[in-house]
Amino acid sequence: MLLRTPRLAARPGSTARAARHWGRLALMAAVAVLFLGPFYWALVLSVATRATVFTVPPSLIPQWDFASWVRVFGIAPWGLYFLHSVIITGGTILVVLATGALAGYALAEVPFRGREAVLALLLAGLMVPPEAILIPNYVIAYHLHLLNTLAGQVIPFGANVLAVFLFRQFFKTLPVSLWEACRMDGARWWQYLAHVAIPLARPVVMTVTLLTFVAQWSQFQWPLIITQGNAARPVEVALSYLQGFDGSHWRQLAAASLLTLAPIFLVFLFTQRHLIASVAGHAHD
Repeated sequence: MLLRTPRLAARPGSTARAARHWGRLALMAAVAVLFLGPFYWALVLSVATRATVFTVPPSLIPQWDFASWVRVFGIAPWGLYFLHSVIITGGTILVVLATGALAGYALAEVPFRGREAVLALLLAGLMVPPEAILIPNYVIAYHLHLLNTLAGQVIPFGANVLAVFLFRQFFKTLPVSLWEACRMDGARWWQYLAHVAIPLARPVVMTVTLLTFVAQWSQFQWPLIITQGNAARPVEVALSYLQGFDGSHWRQLAAASLLTLAPIFLVFLFTQRHLIASVAGHAHD
């Protein structure tokens, strides 16, 4: 007896779903090319030969001439600038995490009169442009002897409203029974916060870390105003001076730009899954 294999009929709507799937992939690929295009062009420009920099039409194939990279490392103490940026960014992240977790816990778990008004006031502060408080901050930094120091680039950014809001939103999702169980075991509020609440808020911690890192590493206006010389100059300000003195050397500028952007790419590479998990969690809630 011959066995016949039945023909698999196409499921209704499968062709439309496949088309939508490939359409989304094509759209994401186009967006990726759009955003990665400038970085690829900077890479091509940084390794281009002097003769091919101003050719029309421009060459999109890397020439792998690293003379501009050698020149960049020789004209500025980039190691010192990177060290300053690492200290400033790392210190700011630690302070923002501490203040954000404490303030977020207070606004989520500690009952006090006017709690919602305090939260509304903090959120209203997001609408104040940084330029509006630039002169008052400079005057305060001057009287506190924070000009041309690393601390002067950390303290003004040590409190972040977005970090407070993210921690507050996460802490409000924790069940009250969790805190009551810890209190019955003799734990204080700071022990509960340090050993239970914050470890559970790991996606929020990673999100705040990434956002603070990108914002602080790219900080330009405030360091430009309060720093002089190489004593506390971060890498972004050093890049602007390179552009001022060597504005016609586009290959060196492209190489230095990629050099300053490399840490952001590395940090995002290692923290993107935590960021996605945090965003997906808030979207699910």
